[in-house]
Amino acid sequence: MLNKLPFLVTFLLASFSLHAQTTIIEGRILNTKTGEPVPFATLGVPHRSIGTVADEQGRYLLRLPAGLTDTLIVSSVGFSREVVLPKALAAGQREFKLTSQEQTLRDVVVEHRRMHPSLLGRNNAKGDILWLAGSSGKETVDDEWGWEFGTLLKPAKRTYLEEFHVFLATNTYEHLRFRLNLYTVEQGRPGQLLVTRDVQLICTNKEHGWQTVDLRPFALELEARPVFVTIQWLQSEKKDPWDKYFSIPVTRQAKQVVVERENSEAAWTTHAMQPSLYFTVMTE
Repeated sequence: MLNKLPFLVTFLLASFSLHAQTTIIEGRILNTKTGEPVPFATLGVPHRSIGTVADEQGRYLLRLPAGLTDTLIVSSVGFSREVVLPKALAAGQREFKLTSQEQTLRDVVVEHRRMHPSLLGRNNAKGDILWLAGSSGKETVDDEWGWEFGTLLKPAKRTYLEEFHVFLATNTYEHLRFRLNLYTVEQGRPGQLLVTRDVQLICTNKEHGWQTVDLRPFALELEARPVFVTIQWLQSEKKDPWDKYFSIPVTRQAKQVVVERENSEAAWTTHAMQPSLYFTVMTE
């Protein structure tokens, strides 16, 4: 029976063999206006399982199959997307520049006499199975960064997000960093990115259990319509290559509500499950 399975391995890169021939490119991603690095920008090849994430200094290491002729997309929250053509890579371009998007921040005043606290999502730490992600057995982990995992939420009324919570049943990493993303729903999958500010969750010293991010400084508001929420894997550190993974409890559902993709430009897959993640909110 399903509820007696110890793990559901959905994204264990150790099970994949490396390409016999791989081209490694290294460079930096910079802000066009300031020349400063863009930390944790993502790089990905559309509709393929190829991509990575830059570090705090905008430095990246990207592993590409030899002879790749596909376009590379470079992006980050709050910046425009950069399309890098194959001929630019072939000519040796390794530094990419992103243009910051103008952001108009507005004050959000929540009148508590008209609002009430509520939950949006699944706040149960137990599940039928564990959704396992990791890189056990691999010396390198950079080609798994950019992975996204999340679910469909349906706020019934206008909602103000106060905190985000996700349950890590296991976590063997000394350092683990995620980005919180919100998307519109387009043909049953994530569409347009809704957030314009970088919201991150950092876990250290193998932290597990409920992990929380305070969203009040970001003034995030949802309309009364479905939305996808995901966590995106940005960074991880672990010395032992044979013991690197984390897991999130999920329950089976009648409809497909879990979404996943292997990097920032890969195709989304959907699954009839719901994970242990939720928001504490104020709603009308």
